[in-house]
Amino acid sequence: MKTINLTTILQNLGLNEKEAKVYLACLELGSATVQEVSDKAGVKRTSVYNFLEDMKARGFITEVKHGKKILLTAEDPRVLLKKADEQKKQFEEMLPEFLSIYNLPSEKPKVKFYQGVEGLKRIYEDTLNEGATIYEISDYERMFETIELDWMWNYPKRRTEKNIKAFSIAKEGVQAQKVRAKDAEHLRETRFIKDVNFETEINIYGDKIALLSFRRPYAGVIIEDRAIAQTLRSMWNIIWNQAK
Repeated sequence: MKTINLTTILQNLGLNEKEAKVYLACLELGSATVQEVSDKAGVKRTSVYNFLEDMKARGFITEVKHGKKILLTAEDPRVLLKKADEQKKQFEEMLPEFLSIYNLPSEKPKVKFYQGVEGLKRIYEDTLNEGATIYEISDYERMFETIELDWMWNYPKRRTEKNIKAFSIAKEGVQAQKVRAKDAEHLRETRFIKDVNFETEINIYGDKIALLSFRRPYAGVIIEDRAIAQTLRSMWNIIWNQAK
């Protein structure tokens, strides 16, 4: 089992299975002829010759003359570790270049459903975990009828502690006035609109959209999709600019 693990590790360094077996054979033998390495590795001698030059060029094996014989020796594993570290460092330095040309694969939107008051709370928790600015369309009157007051007043405090800003378009009402009175304290800006019937909250944050229904039996959904989030954020901006 140990040999299998070592072979796998060497394959991760760029060797194929036969090359890995040859390197391990050289490592164990110290120095040996091609035939001896072939026998130890269980790889045909002709196959060893096919990739021997490439392994030498990559620094895994060295040829040493000993009288009339040519012996193979394996590179010190500590040297291989150093090379791997250098490769990792080089990749890290070039990572911004790779990311600049990286196109995210197209995926279907991810959708999660939640039920009940506890489900609505889990959606609010997700907005805190995401950490992105939150763009809201809110009905605070129905919100405070649905979820206990202590929990709802604690939520913006925790959001503020995480330094997450919020911008809220709200149905005007008594509770909405109380919320807006604490805007500065809660890193939020609230604007009102009249003559609407929401009964729902929409939160747009990062690449996610959360929809929370405050009508029994209470339910919510989180949709994760960059295009949908960008579209709804653009629509939100239109309403925001018209709100007072």
